[in-house]
Amino acid sequence: TRELNGVYYPEWTDGTEFTLEFEWEPLMFAMSNGDESALALFEPEEYGADAAGAVYTVEGIYAFADGDEPRYARAYFADGWLQHVFTFTNSGGTGAAREVIPSPGDSFTILQKWMDLDAQGNIVAVEQQTGDTLVFNQETLSWQELDAAIGEYVIGYIVEDLDGNSKSTYATISVE
Repeated sequence: TRELNGVYYPEWTDGTEFTLEFEWEPLMFAMSNGDESALALFEPEEYGADAAGAVYTVEGIYAFADGDEPRYARAYFADGWLQHVFTFTNSGGTGAAREVIPSPGDSFTILQKWMDLDAQGNIVAVEQQTGDTLVFNQETLSWQELDAAIGEYVIGYIVEDLDGNSKSTYATISVE
């Protein structure tokens, strides 16, 4: 443990071990417009004191019903509901951001993240591919919890201290 100006925080150094126990539920998440659902990667943006205070984002392509040029977008969800959508002038979430108020007929195409692994299971490349598209209607987009499909999954933890030092660990699990 280190202390800086009265703030104590863990120091992760080589050789330091600790045990973390976590009960994991095999769930997947989908975006829904009330009529259709599509699997999506919900990435944590902000951690809250509880699940209701957390904010998650989904990367995608926002298309306007009026035919304006589609833009790279990020949808923000909290407590199960869409809170904001920001579009960007450049791809990859760079450039000037602008909040968009979704209108019926606009659409959001989910960007999927695929990781290529080598024979040892190490990530060698990360790519984005377009996934399913949801069309905005009168309902606000929400997220849905779904049971994970049967198969093998890699789960992991990455911890980072205030100095930017990070450690990670991964395990393969089977869902039956």
